[in-house]
Amino acid sequence: MKKRKMIVMLEWDDLRLVLAVARARSVTQAARQTRLHHSTLFRRLADIEMRLGNKLFERNQGDYQPTNAGQVAIETAEKLEGELSVLSRKLAGTDIRPSGTVRLTTTDTLLHAILAPDIAAFGAAFPEITVQVVTDNRFYDLNRHDADIAIRPANAPDGSLVGRRIGVIASVICGSDIFDDHENAPWITCDESLAHIAAARWRDKNFADSRVALRSNSLLNVARLVDSGAGVAVLPYFLARAFANIQVLGKPINGLDNDLWVLIHHDLLALPRIRAFNEFMFARLKAKSALFAGVA
Repeated sequence: MKKRKMIVMLEWDDLRLVLAVARARSVTQAARQTRLHHSTLFRRLADIEMRLGNKLFERNQGDYQPTNAGQVAIETAEKLEGELSVLSRKLAGTDIRPSGTVRLTTTDTLLHAILAPDIAAFGAAFPEITVQVVTDNRFYDLNRHDADIAIRPANAPDGSLVGRRIGVIASVICGSDIFDDHENAPWITCDESLAHIAAARWRDKNFADSRVALRSNSLLNVARLVDSGAGVAVLPYFLARAFANIQVLGKPINGLDNDLWVLIHHDLLALPRIRAFNEFMFARLKAKSALFAGVA
């Protein structure tokens, strides 16, 4: 008599764990992202593989590469993740009350220099809505529902997002009262984590021989250091204007303009709390277009 093969059913929690390991390519990093203890995640992954009777990852000095079976599991997990995100957004869209939580992703520079009073005003106007603010240099994925709304510099949005352009963001060379020009001043600039941004590349190209006194992984930190008299830097004009001791040394730099957008996934547009936040913030930000463009 032929022995029947047992079918193993995986749950979403199993697939989510496999997906976390695949994206991180490391159990240690995946444990941090999933907020599990390293040993717990390792045991759960081993249990999944034991139940399946298949290895999902090949381990090579801490680097986790998916096997053929692992790739099948990852593709299924990604598909299910997308479907669950669509379901979540559609169910959220059935809410008719302007209440609940709006998850906003933006940059620390925009929050410090521009958005904080606007968000406070929104909270006073809509007390039943909680705004959850995440500041990060990474672009949170609105398609995966990492956030509801993004207010940040961006390229034109993809087809799944609805974008409302605020205007152009200009960049300028700045210094404090100590430095009235940038010819002999030390520079403050970004570290390697922000080396990709246009302002950092422009400075490295045009002032390669100038002394760099300080580097930071945050433009907000760079601005604070300029304000303290530590040197000169390239900063967004709106950020320079937010500090009492920073002076703009010259006109906006050609070629460093960037667009500021409000971005929302189209599935959330009809949600009352999202619509309320979108309309409120867009109007207030649009009124500051001259400040962003460096002409205010």
